[in-house]
Amino acid sequence: MSIWQTLGITQTKDEKEIRRAYARQVKKYRPDSHPEEYQQLREAFEEAKRYAAYAIYDDESADDEYVEEQANIDVDVPHLESLLHQEAVNEEAVNDDQQQQELSEIRITYPFSDVLLDDYQPSINELPVVETAYTQELIDWLAKLFIIDENAAKRELVELWENVSQKGSLQTHQQFHQDFAWALSEQEGLTEAVVEHVSSLLGWRLDEYNSEQIIPFYIQNALTEQLRQTEVARAWKQCQIDAVHGDYIVSQSLRVLTSKNEKVSYKVRLIPGLIPQIAEQVKQRTSEYPELKDKFNPAILSFIQQPRLAFNWRGVFLCIFWGLLLNMVATQPDVNSGVAIVAGVIILFYLFFNDLIMFGLHSRKKAFTVFLVSEFFITLFVILIFFLGLSGVLLFFITGLDIGPAHGAQAMVIFILMWLFWYAWPKDKPSIRRPGIMMYRMFASPWKFLEYFKFSWFSLVWLVIIYLIYYSAMHNLLKYCTEFLVN
Repeated sequence: MSIWQTLGITQTKDEKEIRRAYARQVKKYRPDSHPEEYQQLREAFEEAKRYAAYAIYDDESADDEYVEEQANIDVDVPHLESLLHQEAVNEEAVNDDQQQQELSEIRITYPFSDVLLDDYQPSINELPVVETAYTQELIDWLAKLFIIDENAAKRELVELWENVSQKGSLQTHQQFHQDFAWALSEQEGLTEAVVEHVSSLLGWRLDEYNSEQIIPFYIQNALTEQLRQTEVARAWKQCQIDAVHGDYIVSQSLRVLTSKNEKVSYKVRLIPGLIPQIAEQVKQRTSEYPELKDKFNPAILSFIQQPRLAFNWRGVFLCIFWGLLLNMVATQPDVNSGVAIVAGVIILFYLFFNDLIMFGLHSRKKAFTVFLVSEFFITLFVILIFFLGLSGVLLFFITGLDIGPAHGAQAMVIFILMWLFWYAWPKDKPSIRRPGIMMYRMFASPWKFLEYFKFSWFSLVWLVIIYLIYYSAMHNLLKYCTEFLVN
């Protein structure tokens, strides 16, 4: 496609017409939406301007020589008529073969002169060279240099801008600003420091409300988008670094998120706390850079959207805590081993199996409903037995302290039970689930104490105290149940 087809006009040496055509075409092919077409349009525009400059020079040179030639010619009318008559005779005498040969060698002459026009055509080496202040290739190279060697690019930019300021017109200055800003917006790895330095040197005033007078908004938006892509790339690189050098649980979660596996490995379920950590990393990293969500493993993102069965430190700790406690209680001679086993089954059910069964029956509505209703009434019965036994233990314990009359001890027992019930009873859950959640909270309370103290060294002291209190309460409760069954 020729430059005139690109501009959408016929061949012309009118520079105004060329500029109008360029203005019409640039509205169709903007740099942000059609970069390739815009580049072709710019090259065609520059080539057309050079053509117009050369054409104007040729016309002026030819006119000057024509005027000088005419000034040296004496017009002799009889001689002119003789020349015309002789020319007519010569034309009649030419045969067909000679006519074909001469037609192929026709050369244009000036009127009233036998001087050939070809003799006055300047050679290609004599044409004037229109010196440009910069080229697009130079701008592209300098923009890339800012990414490779910023210090060297700063020196080159100072020299280039001095050259443009001295040799270019105001329109050239404006075009230089836009061309260089657009070239920068195409550079991957562009930083805000580079843009601020260039803006300060060239006077772009990007932080002012009227900055579009120098750099149009669409170019500013392109710069902003490239800066954002650089920040996202850095955030993604940081994810990859943390996946190798971060803390164990953090590095494992980021390795899974940055992997390309299409299936989720079973190891994700076996590492305690990994699934919650993955969800936490996704939330934390995408809060500032939502674009990272497109880079994370889609299989993992889909996996953490649903509740999953997996090991966690809370479950491991509670198993060890209650396992050791029940083992010590069951060895006591005043506690029946069967009662201890039933207590262990109840604890395991509310800590683990209750949620596991509901998770398995969630897709089967009828069975799920039957289980919820059954679990509700069974749990109420367990709570009744638990509180009756605990009240008896507390009453016996407080009365044994001999700190006051019996009715005072009963009041203290009621107060303790009310506080325990208020702490464990869920207030923002469905009614049918409240008894089961209450039992879970009571059995999970040792872990809650550790969380409250943020797992500090001081929490270890409280852990020992809590263990002794729970051991005493469980021992007396199971002993009371054993005596009740025996009697």
